[in-house]
Amino acid sequence: MDEMRIPFDQALEGFRGFLRDQGWSDDILWISRDRITGHRRSFWVLRPCELHDPGSTGHYYEDTRKTTSSIRIDGLVQLDGKTLAYVENYGGDSQMLNYGIHTGHINVQPVTGRLQWMLLNALNLLRGISPFLKHTAMTPTAEVGGGKRGHTLTTNQ
Repeated sequence: MDEMRIPFDQALEGFRGFLRDQGWSDDILWISRDRITGHRRSFWVLRPCELHDPGSTGHYYEDTRKTTSSIRIDGLVQLDGKTLAYVENYGGDSQMLNYGIHTGHINVQPVTGRLQWMLLNALNLLRGISPFLKHTAMTPTAEVGGGKRGHTLTTNQ
């Protein structure tokens, strides 16, 4: 079977075209597991305005591409005229690449303060992490400014 999962730069261009076709912004903010917390269908994203750099997301995509897993690139919501998106190691061994957008109602709030972020994380751990976050193998760590590189995450958190 030919490789269906193209390099990240090409996949990103395809995803941007997909977003435009769906009427979504192709200005992307890349969420990662360390920058989103949630309970049920409510989510909080730590400083989303910092998440323009696709570095860790691209590395995670390419690390996943070395496996037999399928890959998804999904738009979660639009926030302030930008699309919050993520790459998911979808598992299986079909070696497919799929794009998607969430169509149901999801409440997403930006968080700017570290103390508020720590409290929200603690609260969500106590009352139960969102099933979406529990079962989605997304980029574990965001790359923000200084070039922090994420690592491959093969199990769900």
